Amino acid sequence: MSFLHNLSPEDREMLISLPYRVGYWISQSDTSGGDDSDEEELQALSNILNGYAGEIFVCETVQVIISHTVRAQEQWPKWRENVGDVPEDCKRAIYILTQAVDEKEVNAFKQHIMEVGEAVALAFRELEDHSFIAQMKLKMEYRKLESAAKKRGVHYKTFEEFLNISPAERIALEWLAKALNINYAI
Repeated sequence: MSFLHNLSPEDREMLISLPYRVGYWISQSDTSGGDDSDEEELQALSNILNGYAGEIFVCETVQVIISHTVRAQEQWPKWRENVGDVPEDCKRAIYILTQAVDEKEVNAFKQHIMEVGEAVALAFRELEDHSFIAQMKLKMEYRKLESAAKKRGVHYKTFEEFLNISPAERIALEWLAKALNINYAI
């Protein structure tokens, strides 16, 4: 897709690195779970990026960008060291894409970036407090969020999926959805 070649090197690298950096940023938003969670979340990130790069039903913009992300795998450690301001880079990416591709492609890109973040958050359950009171608080929070999603006409996760997303990851996903300007049930 020629639009990548028309970008400055900085904008091109920002766009190509963004899918990976989004996933890593979500992973690092929660420090509980230790190395086990990091490994599982990084594996989930690699799996989803490779899946999108090879998927034939993904929109062209997403496939081109994520294919470049996967081909630049040797850069992933560098991107981990310098994650940058992911929400601001998402806003910048949307602006750049709006100038280069049609709205349908931009919306697909936003949705796939959100899915990358959610897949990483779902990869490992970092729940540490297993007490009865903690479980009841979680169930009440889940019901509140589920009800709010239903009122907006948005599908909400199962309780098991909800448990896999820590409060810190939920906040990071909310920031991501806001930066992407999409309606997303966290």
